[in-house]
Amino acid sequence: MSKSTLIAIVAGVVSGVVFVAPLFGSLLGLLLANFTQLPLFLVGLNLGVSAVSIAAVTGAATVAAIGGLAPVAAFVVTFAVPAVIVVRQTLLSRTAADGSVEWYPSGGVLAILVCYGLAALAVVMSLVGSPEGGMLGMTRAWIDQGLAQVAPDLPADTRADMAAGMSTLFPAMLVTSWLLTILANVALAHAALARWGSNRRPSLDLLGVELPLAMAFAFAAGVALWLIGGDILGLIGKTLTVAIAAVYVFQGIALVHHVSRRWPGRTFALIVFYFILLVLLGLPGLALVAALGLADQLIGLRRRFAGAAPGK
Repeated sequence: MSKSTLIAIVAGVVSGVVFVAPLFGSLLGLLLANFTQLPLFLVGLNLGVSAVSIAAVTGAATVAAIGGLAPVAAFVVTFAVPAVIVVRQTLLSRTAADGSVEWYPSGGVLAILVCYGLAALAVVMSLVGSPEGGMLGMTRAWIDQGLAQVAPDLPADTRADMAAGMSTLFPAMLVTSWLLTILANVALAHAALARWGSNRRPSLDLLGVELPLAMAFAFAAGVALWLIGGDILGLIGKTLTVAIAAVYVFQGIALVHHVSRRWPGRTFALIVFYFILLVLLGLPGLALVAALGLADQLIGLRRRFAGAAPGK
């Protein structure tokens, strides 16, 4: 057995153990589960697609050995397959006309991930039943119970309406949080490998994201379904719209970083920007940044500003 294969197997075992840690009922295990993909990315971004594939299979076997067959599908669909896809796409490269290496763009990786997440969610929702009795029904019941605890004086009809409205955002929030977890693990793996001098490619340039144009058409389709669709189509449209808008936030932030290269006191200005965005504005601010990202793609705002490539 080669050294690379042994490392991949060990990484897969670690990933599987981390994934099943919440089954033991500890808060630490629940927190560790967010880093299930970190060993997979460490191996894949260093040793390649074959290594991460071996790690993914080993991780699935580890999950089955510890937690039984039930959680294996969740591990494979949610963590293992996306890790293999990200590593494969991230390590794709070609030689440019000037002899430099062009790596697969970060915007393309984001687009593939969000499409995969939406497709996987659609399959899961079709398997667990209709909106009334399936995932949304359970989510609506959980939210209703939570509202009853934090606002016991709220009328039952009002509480039910609030729970119903909030539950329709749950699928999009699920995809978005899953995507952010993946990106965090990729960033940590890149940072660690760069520190050890073992990175096979430069880190994904999330501050220079340019999404493929197809995402704009998917966003438009989502908005149209949301506005004119019925219960099911409207839910699909809302999920598409919110999930894709979350990806456009990255392109909007890339635009801000590009423009800010001309600002005096740039670091302080960016700190103020993020404070206003995340603390003061919240979701409306993120929606505005997403709109900037979409505008940047459609009319080339970044290219209209003179200067160098997007800032870091």
